Amino acid sequence: MKKTLWSAAGLACVSITAHAQSSVTLYGLIDASIQYTSNQGGGRTWAMASGTTRGSRFGLLGSEDLGGGSRAIFRLENGFDVTDGSLGQGGLMFGRQAYVGLENDRYGKITLGRQYESMVDYIAQLTAADWSVYMEHPGDMDLTNRGVRVDNSVRYANSYGGFTGSALYSFGGQPGSFGRDSMWSLGGSYADGPLYVGFGMTYARQPGDRTQGTFWKATNSAVGSYALAAHSFLTVGGGASYTFGPAKLSADITSAQYKDGFEGQDVHFMNYEVNGVYFFTPALSAGLGVTYTDGQVDATNADPRYLQYNAMLTYSLSKRTQVYAFGTFQRALRDAPFAQVTQFISASSGQKQGALGIGLRQSF
Repeated sequence: MKKTLWSAAGLACVSITAHAQSSVTLYGLIDASIQYTSNQGGGRTWAMASGTTRGSRFGLLGSEDLGGGSRAIFRLENGFDVTDGSLGQGGLMFGRQAYVGLENDRYGKITLGRQYESMVDYIAQLTAADWSVYMEHPGDMDLTNRGVRVDNSVRYANSYGGFTGSALYSFGGQPGSFGRDSMWSLGGSYADGPLYVGFGMTYARQPGDRTQGTFWKATNSAVGSYALAAHSFLTVGGGASYTFGPAKLSADITSAQYKDGFEGQDVHFMNYEVNGVYFFTPALSAGLGVTYTDGQVDATNADPRYLQYNAMLTYSLSKRTQVYAFGTFQRALRDAPFAQVTQFISASSGQKQGALGIGLRQSF
């Protein structure tokens, strides 16, 4: 009888231990480069930069087994500037991501906090901005440059076979108004072997209220003035990639609309991009891409357009360490007065701007 009781107690202890299994992973990435820009406000510049290909960061990723295929999860991710040690994302402690949630093998995942929306989740990997933040669509007008995190948001995601989908809603937090400053996002993808197809849609009210550390900068020459004045913003995008042998080809189309803002009228942009990556060896790869942007400003009938060429060369010294060289060149066309390859550097004084650089990236 005693042996039976002790056996039962032992089994109970084993079961509790199994259900209580948890893990916390510390991870990070450090990216630094030396770069040359042909024209910033009229002059040539040499500078050291942090996060040219991937934002420098460190983070904590946690999971606790709750039993029955369920887990409690969290992520805290900090961004920083490796050149001077300062905090990124406007000085936030965990400005890249900060969320907690529950996940189930069958019913999906729900998370609450500061997190990414669907254009980042499903379209960004199809763009050249996946190679470098300097290769964003002009001014990151469609949010595909992985720079947007949504505060006060709840997100649900689930997968079935090769399909993955998610929905996000962000509470505006404005007293007396449920809708002001609110935001929602929908998206999904399908993956089958070498084929990937993605779709995303994000809508925001009063997007200018979310500018600090989240959306567009006032120094953004492509869409800054339109975005800050808009009553609402809608971006929609889709694209696909296909891998065959050592090569991968990608294409995407996105739309960005700024409603009832600039002089009381709408502003609309379309982006069309194709790019490709070729692996000469498992360690050495090269990428080339081109993006064409066509805009329409209703209030003035202006037709701003941009054409941008992007190139990236990467060599892996190990699984964790890569060296890279990049080049990007933008021409502002028609009614676009200034070129600006990325909102993270100053605009050109004219309609042309180019940037070149070499850098080192290490992950852990």
